[in-house]
Amino acid sequence: MSTSSLAFDALVVHNVLGSSFLDVGCGLGKWGFLLKKYRWADNPESKPPTVTGIDLFEPHIKSLRAQNIYDSLAVGSATSLPFKDKSFDSTIACEVIEHLTEPEGLMLISELRRVSRLSFVVSTPNFHCLRGAGRTPDGLNPFEAHRHNLLYKEFRSLGFTQIAGVGLLAPSHKIRQTFASLGFYFPRFSWSMLGFWFADGKKRVLETV
Repeated sequence: MSTSSLAFDALVVHNVLGSSFLDVGCGLGKWGFLLKKYRWADNPESKPPTVTGIDLFEPHIKSLRAQNIYDSLAVGSATSLPFKDKSFDSTIACEVIEHLTEPEGLMLISELRRVSRLSFVVSTPNFHCLRGAGRTPDGLNPFEAHRHNLLYKEFRSLGFTQIAGVGLLAPSHKIRQTFASLGFYFPRFSWSMLGFWFADGKKRVLETV
């Protein structure tokens, strides 16, 4: 819940809609920092973004409170978000769903639809990567365990407006590096997948830089 590929950064920051955001599984605060620093820089005449973070691992929240990145922080579950319907323009849940069981993953998607007015984005690895608890700068986090792998077919079934890929699944590092950009256009064969849901149902040309 704490980290994600740097290749996600522009895709997420530039393509979620609106100015009020919820960061689910905010971890070490990556998305809060990027949204605060770069979202407004794209259009300084727009309303400055507000970002709320929520994470089930309390030490992350305690650490983030000392950094003054987020406008608001809460300890809570991604499957039962403590917010009213349509509380945020957009919600980010990057590298979260693989930490949940299959039924919990469906609950997460339902909660994201409920609290988001305009859009949400979900990312997850597109390969088998089950694991146990993970060490973080804030201590051993039991919620870092990967509990369910969603490969492309299952990920697509969650009802996203569109899906993009990052990286390329390939038998060697050299091939992955050489043809990494193909993963964006062919998410079935990508290393990681990002699913965008837009409330208006319209597909968009996703900004990548």
